[in-house]
Amino acid sequence: MSRKPTTLEEWKSTLLAAAAMVVASFLAWFGLSRLSEGTAGDTIGTIASVGLVVWMVSQSWFYMTQVKSPRRILLLMGVSFIQVVPFLFAAAYGAFGYQDNCVIGAQGPADILYFSYVTFTTVGYGDMSPTGLCRALAVAEAVTGYILLGLFVAAAVALYARNHSPD
Repeated sequence: MSRKPTTLEEWKSTLLAAAAMVVASFLAWFGLSRLSEGTAGDTIGTIASVGLVVWMVSQSWFYMTQVKSPRRILLLMGVSFIQVVPFLFAAAYGAFGYQDNCVIGAQGPADILYFSYVTFTTVGYGDMSPTGLCRALAVAEAVTGYILLGLFVAAAVALYARNHSPD
């Protein structure tokens, strides 16, 4: 595979990987954030959180060792930044349950997703707040947001510099 993908055929595997990440994260959020109060709780939430950590470590390893094209890395990081990571954190929050078991003030899946995006981007409006084990999860999400945004900006600047350097 070339280091500078230019055709749709060369981008095909990267676009499929990005689409798979989007679908998988949406399904995780959709399924876990709709658990009944009897099913959701610390056990399911902890399992979902461990799964989230395993997914993030495996994706980081994949980006660093297997993807050689800076353009592909930038696309995959952009998809992760915009959609995948906040949806997966929202899935983990939802797995802990509602009725103030995880996020005080959250009434359903849409509230959990909103809280996840506000936490991931470190905006922190203050209208909802984590409680219990979800406090550690919220800290991890905020740190992930900082790191991923920094890596994304660094990759974009490096790619721009590489393509626009005087020869």
